[in-house]
Amino acid sequence: MGNPCLVVVINGYRQQNAEPNRHASLPPRLARPEVDFQRSRFDAEVMTNLRATVIMKTDMSGSTARLRQLPESDVGVLFVEHQSLVARAASAHDGKIVKTEGDGFWLVFPSVTSAALAALAMQSALRLAQPNRGDDRLAMRIVIVLGDVLHQDNVLVGEAVVLAARIEQLTPPDEIYLSPSAWLATNHVEVRTSFIESFALKGFDTPVPVYRVDPTHRTQIFTDQYIMVSDLKGFDAFTAAQGVTVVERALDQLLELVNRLRSEFTGVNRGAAGDSHCLTFSEAPVAMAAAARLQEAWMLFQKQEGYCLPINIAVHKGTLHAFRSYLYGLDMSIVANVERATSSLITGDGVFVTERVRDRLTGTHWYQRLQPVELSRRPQRLEQILIFHLV
Repeated sequence: MGNPCLVVVINGYRQQNAEPNRHASLPPRLARPEVDFQRSRFDAEVMTNLRATVIMKTDMSGSTARLRQLPESDVGVLFVEHQSLVARAASAHDGKIVKTEGDGFWLVFPSVTSAALAALAMQSALRLAQPNRGDDRLAMRIVIVLGDVLHQDNVLVGEAVVLAARIEQLTPPDEIYLSPSAWLATNHVEVRTSFIESFALKGFDTPVPVYRVDPTHRTQIFTDQYIMVSDLKGFDAFTAAQGVTVVERALDQLLELVNRLRSEFTGVNRGAAGDSHCLTFSEAPVAMAAAARLQEAWMLFQKQEGYCLPINIAVHKGTLHAFRSYLYGLDMSIVANVERATSSLITGDGVFVTERVRDRLTGTHWYQRLQPVELSRRPQRLEQILIFHLV
């Protein structure tokens, strides 16, 4: 009788070994289960990586049309800023980005409630980053699901992932949709929700109920802000006298300067309307340094290009109110009036501040450089408000 052969099936392939089976004489229960052991270890890894997970999928709406309007240099900046916005809001609620997909992201969270609160924060921050744009702005659609997901090399696999992609196709801009399991796990005291309807989704045998997170739009109040408003003097005449290419170059340069200052001085760009920009800072010396730097950089740009397009800058300390993408409040009105009222005081570039700002600069070199000015025509909003010129 010849040597016994060992025949093993591994991953569907039949392998034969002519070497004698040294374990053939052992009882079946004592024979070494080499193949079964390897399969058990693989199954254990799968079971370890398969766990209930709260998944969020985000997507930007209106980005394609907006990107066509932006210079190429600004496209990368837009994506980086958007990813930073999403990451900050997620981190504040213990979530993290696990994958990028186009202009959207896949994220994971420890709970549905934390994911929903983060989603609301993301949408609110995106609106505040585009003030006074109304419907002409970028928006986010967000989906939150809960289910068993296989985590493998930063890739999420499972029915819950497929469900998130299907629900995303139904989600309108500025909305947050929930899967049935996510809705059940939501703390409804902290997050208000409502039922949308049941949808027949590809790959699912029965209609899937879908819910939405109901946002509570409330005015956000930012106190102790140093509000800076800039505007180009004679911009209408400039656009009438120059070609489109020249005007675009001037506006692009101004936007680049504003964004550079925002980053350098840790400010917040509250938005723009035409050639006017609004930024806020947390400290008076920082706001003054930013204003002076913008004035100097713009004067240099005019000299290089041969333009006569002075910039006028006003700074005021106060409270800023933000509702959706709109900015309002008494102090916002004051700084806007200061900019308009001082625009005709000098022919060139200028920086003007209110008494509140000057008082916070006591003991700094800025204080001595601020000289009082008188307005020939004082708007009612500026009564009893002293104004100073940076010289």
